[in-house]
Amino acid sequence: MHMKKLLFVMLWISSFCAAQEGGIYKYSALSDTLADTLGSANVSISYVDSVFRFIESQGYILDFEDCNTCKSRAHIMARVIEKNFPDAVVGKIWLVADCRRLSKFDEYKYKPHVLLEHKKFCNNWVYHVAPVIISVTDTFVIDPATQNAPVTLRKWASKLIPTGGSALVVIKRPEYFIYPESNELFEDELVNWSDTDDKILDTDYSRSIDEMTRAKLGLIEPWKMKNLKRELEELVR
Repeated sequence: MHMKKLLFVMLWISSFCAAQEGGIYKYSALSDTLADTLGSANVSISYVDSVFRFIESQGYILDFEDCNTCKSRAHIMARVIEKNFPDAVVGKIWLVADCRRLSKFDEYKYKPHVLLEHKKFCNNWVYHVAPVIISVTDTFVIDPATQNAPVTLRKWASKLIPTGGSALVVIKRPEYFIYPESNELFEDELVNWSDTDDKILDTDYSRSIDEMTRAKLGLIEPWKMKNLKRELEELVR
């Protein structure tokens, strides 16, 4: 995949804390931004909805019921959106529980750790990640695993942070596969995510495809694994 050099603009000023239905979240000022005008990002709500419906229709391959493959699923979804909807400005949004941020390690030594959750069977998430489409009116999250339609950043985050919890929102370029971490804690004050670090990139999608295939089929049906890998590869090529 060609590495995009564009950075994204957010519609919020700097960073903020917002009270939600559950806990609170803070928007990271270290998110990627775009200094230029949005131009082609002036897409309609119906366009964003068509993106969501297309991604949703790939559920038989992308398996939105799986609670533990969000980084691989989001990586593939972002590529599929870029490939099939060229008018969309695409990024990825990470929501990371505060208790797993490196900068808050000392604060949470003796404080209850409240992780993210969705529904009864998806809980204790350190983080969740999904593609976003950034328009001149808002930032829309494309996440059929947790939503029935495209939703704003605010609504998406509010559904994943339990009461009493808090989290950090960071939006980055879509080529990043996972965030930088140290001792399994998110390096949340790292300004630049290296685009040469193989640990946080998956430029050929092999890692994301392999994780999704193994999560869905395990090792018991090799021929089905081969077919699923082929279908996933067709989505991103």
